[in-house]
Amino acid sequence: MEHQPVHECELEAIFRPLRACAHWGLAVSGGCDSMALMLLAGRWRQLAGADAPALSVLTVDHGLRADSAGEARHVAREASSLGLPHRTLRWPGHKPSSGVQAAARAARYDLMTGYAHSHAIGCLVTAHHLDDQAETLLMRLGRGSGLDGLAAIAEVSHWAGLPVFRPFLSLPRSRLEATLGAAGVDWVADPSNEDERFERARVRKAMPVLQSLGFTSEGLARTARRMHRARQALDAATSVFLGSHARLSQSGYCELDYAAFARAPEEIGLRAVKQALEAVRGGAAAISLTRLEALTRHLREGGAKPRTLAGCRIVYRKNQILMVREAGRSGLGEIRLEPGKEAIWDRRFKVAVACDARFPLTVRALGQKGMGEMRARAGRPMALPSGAAAALVSFWREERLVAVPPLGFYAPDDETGPTAPCAASFVSAHLFDGISTR
Repeated sequence: MEHQPVHECELEAIFRPLRACAHWGLAVSGGCDSMALMLLAGRWRQLAGADAPALSVLTVDHGLRADSAGEARHVAREASSLGLPHRTLRWPGHKPSSGVQAAARAARYDLMTGYAHSHAIGCLVTAHHLDDQAETLLMRLGRGSGLDGLAAIAEVSHWAGLPVFRPFLSLPRSRLEATLGAAGVDWVADPSNEDERFERARVRKAMPVLQSLGFTSEGLARTARRMHRARQALDAATSVFLGSHARLSQSGYCELDYAAFARAPEEIGLRAVKQALEAVRGGAAAISLTRLEALTRHLREGGAKPRTLAGCRIVYRKNQILMVREAGRSGLGEIRLEPGKEAIWDRRFKVAVACDARFPLTVRALGQKGMGEMRARAGRPMALPSGAAAALVSFWREERLVAVPPLGFYAPDDETGPTAPCAASFVSAHLFDGISTR
């Protein structure tokens, strides 16, 4: 079976976990793996009948290669031949000179999830496969990763409030290539896959030697699955702990009971802090295990000095560990929204401006200035922990504060249109089972 095309009789088992999602966004770059995803998802949709989900093909043009636009057009043509709608999303602006693959990955997911939220797409689907899983395990093993790292690529994760499914993790690359070959479908070869400046390319080239020593892709992927099983058990225990001892605010901060944290087993305490940080940060930051261990050690020792990690500020106060989003030196950015439009801001809040609003509004962090204006105009203090206001979502018309939806604040006698001209929902609140929200 290793080099056999994927048969139609296998498709139901492959795509069954995604059935609950009514509209999928297929991440298709033009490479072999993602082209096979588009082909097989299209075939399964035809077999699924009346209750089949809608499919949309999303291609990100990073602008990093001379013919990236041509590659996107190739995907568009193939999608059209399958009767699937296609959209090319472009990564504008300056590209970093270092860490380009990580930056491109973040941009890719930001663009796709932003488009998905605006077009009623309920999930993203990517084509990561068994060989990707094995390579990821080896790379993380070399870095001394813990159990979570060795669980490698998850079948389901989240980005900016949207589930990301990876249904091909049990399929080797060779079967995807055979599937395209049998269908006569061409794909784009990414030169970075052969560029030894990148760690994954070096690991991939070393795989034949490792396989001769017994380190097969199947065996490594099996280890990742077993690690994932152990991770699920620890995550379940952590969720129970967080459900009793943590509160995640719809305003985007988290409070964790210090006494309960100090009593908890070290691994549960570490995972509780990590999960809370991910909720506050929007689930998008890779958190260094070494730095996380140092932070939890500092907290267990009663350290009162504030710390920062993964874009968050962590403070011990009033027997609580408070975690808030850190605005940072460059701020959190702004989004200008026309009436009737919506977007994702800072990967944490889904924001929208009402269709009957009279003017476009700017979404940005509230900050201390905005907090002061809100208190003055509301005529009463607004309860918010120190530091949380700096990163709280807010809507402005020029320099005039219009609304802070998480706090129920809408400027009186505003001229922008309806009483509530805008809305914001904290998408991270829906990602982490176990943490109570308020």
